Amino acid sequence: MHLVRLYFRFERIVAHILLLGMVGVVLLALWSFLRATGLALLDLSHPLEYSAFQTLFDRVLAAIIALELAHSIHQMALGDHRLAQVRTVIVIGVLAVVRKLIMLEVDTTSGTFLAGLAATFLALGGLLVMVHFVDAREQRGKKTTVTGGEHAPSKDPD
Repeated sequence: MHLVRLYFRFERIVAHILLLGMVGVVLLALWSFLRATGLALLDLSHPLEYSAFQTLFDRVLAAIIALELAHSIHQMALGDHRLAQVRTVIVIGVLAVVRKLIMLEVDTTSGTFLAGLAATFLALGGLLVMVHFVDAREQRGKKTTVTGGEHAPSKDPD
């Protein structure tokens, strides 16, 4: 049992170190977005082309993915190993697929690759739905435990 506690302490220390590193990554992603936005705003003489919008959205999603990853590491640092952490990891996967779709050049992409991305997106969506149902079931179980047992069946007014 002592070895397990030692491992959890080690895990939390590593998570805190990773969290500090993620702060740097988030700040770099934010700086990249602000720089790209500033450059786009300075060049108002030319309307933004699609590739410029792609770059801006790529930078936004990179910052959001970094924030979600930092959130996941923060949950690990707190010792929170429940469904919330699983949900966060799935959301990171969904964001990564969306980012890939935004950056995709449809003209040069094969149908097989697009089908793979679609399958990945559907699988992640299915996982998110399953986590939602498991979480809802756990919440109902907690309510039953807190109230001291099953609710009495409701009486029909008829």
